[in-house]
Amino acid sequence: TRAAGARRLDRQAAHAARAALGRARGGRDALAAAEGVVALADARMEAALRRVSVERGHDPRGAALVAFGGAGGLHACALAAALGSPAVLAPRHAGVLSALGALTGGSRRERSRTVLLDARDHAALERAWRRLEGEVLAEFTRAERGRVRVERWAEVRYRGQSHELSLPGGADLAGRFHLEHLRRFGFAERDLAIEVVTLEARGSLPGDSPPRSRATRRPAAPVSVVRVRHEGRWVRARVWAREQLPAGFATRGPAIVAEDGATLWIAPGWSASLHTSGTLVLTGGRS
Repeated sequence: TRAAGARRLDRQAAHAARAALGRARGGRDALAAAEGVVALADARMEAALRRVSVERGHDPRGAALVAFGGAGGLHACALAAALGSPAVLAPRHAGVLSALGALTGGSRRERSRTVLLDARDHAALERAWRRLEGEVLAEFTRAERGRVRVERWAEVRYRGQSHELSLPGGADLAGRFHLEHLRRFGFAERDLAIEVVTLEARGSLPGDSPPRSRATRRPAAPVSVVRVRHEGRWVRARVWAREQLPAGFATRGPAIVAEDGATLWIAPGWSASLHTSGTLVLTGGRS
């Protein structure tokens, strides 16, 4: 039939395309080339995550990894396993999370000033912070100011250092700087003078709450079963539609959760359950 002939031509065209890609990649076939691309992407993202966690003194083994963006959920299990994170959080509307935050995140104003003050000069620090807070609040309307939350921050260093640590304002700034320096760099010089380089006031006005999706009460059923390449082998994975997941939904990998704008891959050894907030919580990680 014409339909069968068209399918044969499609398969031949796909085979030719894979062969061409393989030749362009040093003789490897398209599948090996694609697996190499995924491995490289995982390695680059893992390195970026380590820069903002391990290299800043934070242990990812005590934190959950949040998967957002259209493709974040495709890599989340592999990255969590590499970092030792015990859980992955996949929020609803993950593919448009940045846009959703821009719409519902409220407004924010900041003011900062270089002061070069001794951390023990509490009176001078208080005066400088109050001036900054006044400037921040002036950026909001009179009706808004009662709802504005103002935070104090300071950039602090040992006198003579070329870099600073950012700390929230509050009591015992010097003592907290010693502890943070010890945590970040493994030592603290308690006999050295501590200098506050910059003070900052951050004012934030809460925005509207994002719409909450309601889980359906109907029993869930996968919309299809597909073959997926995982760690060099083919596995069969059930595909679930995110908008059809019922309250109390739970499943085990291999599985795919698809929604408009994002795809979540639940790797073998991982389990997923739907939280009341609409977030999918993935735990496990053992193959």
